[in-house]
Amino acid sequence: MTRKKLKRAFYWTLLFGVLLFPANGHTSEDSASFTETDNRLPLWEYGIAGVAASLPHYIGSDEYKNYVYPLPYVIYRGEILRADREGIRGIFYKGEKFETSISLWGNPPVSDENEARQGMPELDAIGEIGPAFRYYFYRHGWEDHLYLQAAWRTAFSFGFNGGLDIDMDYQGWHSSVDLSYHKKTLIGDRKLSIYVKGGLHFADSRYNKYFYGVPSQYADSHREPYEADGGYAGFSVSGSLFREMTPKLSIGCYIRWNNLDGAVFEDSALVKEKNNYAVGALVVWKLIESSKPAP
Repeated sequence: MTRKKLKRAFYWTLLFGVLLFPANGHTSEDSASFTETDNRLPLWEYGIAGVAASLPHYIGSDEYKNYVYPLPYVIYRGEILRADREGIRGIFYKGEKFETSISLWGNPPVSDENEARQGMPELDAIGEIGPAFRYYFYRHGWEDHLYLQAAWRTAFSFGFNGGLDIDMDYQGWHSSVDLSYHKKTLIGDRKLSIYVKGGLHFADSRYNKYFYGVPSQYADSHREPYEADGGYAGFSVSGSLFREMTPKLSIGCYIRWNNLDGAVFEDSALVKEKNNYAVGALVVWKLIESSKPAP
């Protein structure tokens, strides 16, 4: 496999975790193994998802990239490890109102084709990992809940250095405070679910410098040198709808709005747009599920 194909596979795996899981939901409870009467979900599910998305090159860019790709999808509902509509996370403590876990996030790479960054090096993909704390205002089963989450994640950039060698560099930290609402049965329809999330973002100077800093050697008449500070990094609101068409086939759509008004780096020449929108759609075909129910 060529270096270019390896990079593409890695970046799409990262994009899969960032975009597909937040927009995803579980498939039918009306399968042969798990019926409405016992109200259980399988421990795991596996299938194929077709994803179409339009994302900004980075938050603050006025340029977008379109993605269309088939990807595998996995849902796992374990006591400690979970991969579902809320992302991939590890659960360390779970009480009636509180939960601590590991939070994952990421950002696709930014190529040197971006006009605002012409002459500057391309940006590698970003992966983030760190602890998260949740307080549940309401929780019922796996799908219906309202909670506040505070997360703090360490960020690393990933790039291939020929062959299978991967360069990984520390790029600071990124944190967020979000209010999330999930509802499995929308307007009395058991096959239609909704997910809405809104929150504030914060990052240190190293993280903000990675995206918005302009070193003096890359400054020109349209791009002044800029040293990004740490602090408030904007807010975002996102939501998705997921519709179960058959016990095997589901469709979904996703939208996310990011706003950078008041962000500590809003004066950077690399911030071309203070309002960004990411949209996506997916078709999920469930191939197989566990005969064992989730705990």
